[in-house]
Amino acid sequence: MPQFKIEKDKFKQFFSTLLDEYTVFAPVEVEGISSFSKVKSAEELISIYHNSDKPPKEIFFPQTQTMFNYDRDGIKIPEQKEKPIAIWGLRSCDLRSFLMLDKVFGIPGQLPGREDYEDPYWKEKFKDKLIFSLACNNPLSTCFCNWFGSGPFDKEGSDLFVVDIDNAFVIEGCSKKGVKFLSKLENSDLLIKAPDEDLKQTEVLKSNAEALLNPPVDLSPLNEKLKKIWNESIWEEISNKCLNCAACTYFCPTCHCFDIQDEGREDTGKRVRIWDSCMFPLFTQEASGHNPRPTSKDRLRQRIMHKFSYFVDNYSEMACVGCGRCIQICPVNLDIRETLKQIMDYKF
Repeated sequence: MPQFKIEKDKFKQFFSTLLDEYTVFAPVEVEGISSFSKVKSAEELISIYHNSDKPPKEIFFPQTQTMFNYDRDGIKIPEQKEKPIAIWGLRSCDLRSFLMLDKVFGIPGQLPGREDYEDPYWKEKFKDKLIFSLACNNPLSTCFCNWFGSGPFDKEGSDLFVVDIDNAFVIEGCSKKGVKFLSKLENSDLLIKAPDEDLKQTEVLKSNAEALLNPPVDLSPLNEKLKKIWNESIWEEISNKCLNCAACTYFCPTCHCFDIQDEGREDTGKRVRIWDSCMFPLFTQEASGHNPRPTSKDRLRQRIMHKFSYFVDNYSEMACVGCGRCIQICPVNLDIRETLKQIMDYKF
């Protein structure tokens, strides 16, 4: 694919062309917390960041979402009146999380051909998206995307792949949709063909970024190992440190547990979907009061089994992208990398 260059002094004008066609989400910072939020101008963007503190999954899977309103006359689904969504500056790990969540909500891999298991709320937003993924020039010590066959310059799933080379962006169309977007600007003064020296610089940046990551751990035996240690004492050892605060699940870009509640009074109301977590005691508590996962051990085991065994069985990949947010946010420094190594090394 041809690669182009956008000088940073022309970026505001370039970004305006994107805003003309799309509702744009990009990394912003509010009260010291970075997240992907709807923006109206390039001035709102964070210029330098490693990754957003909050995961971008809420763009397509909001933390709170009204599914429909109802009254005596029936139900009414809220209309989507906005333009298609474009995302600027998405890191490769978060882009991979979108591809995973699309398998859950958009393409029900467990039951192929069953359209009734597709989530219309996800698909309505996700189907017309345009994603600008941004190469990660400086991975953090908590990053381990290379454990899952990815890397800081991974282009998989991207419509347009962007590399920051200090004074400019090098941009490449990776999908038909991305190439089409660039073709509209090809004859303007916003884009020029990327010169060889800039392409060489992107390769240097890629090598340097990959060198910052620790060597990957072979997790191929993990699924079978997990199936064999269900009743082993290792789960008590791992869970002794866990507070069950669920911060790891809320900051995880691939966790997608939710609850559905009806909120209303008299003859009107609404049905709301809200994020939930398998780490909460109430998540599995039944109406009788019985809880099949009554202890911290049970809940932590469920989370690990879901990500590294059940998800693999259903979708042939692990539900982790190595973004490292759970490592950064955990109040007791429970490191998922060390947990996985502990499981891999466990003898029974």
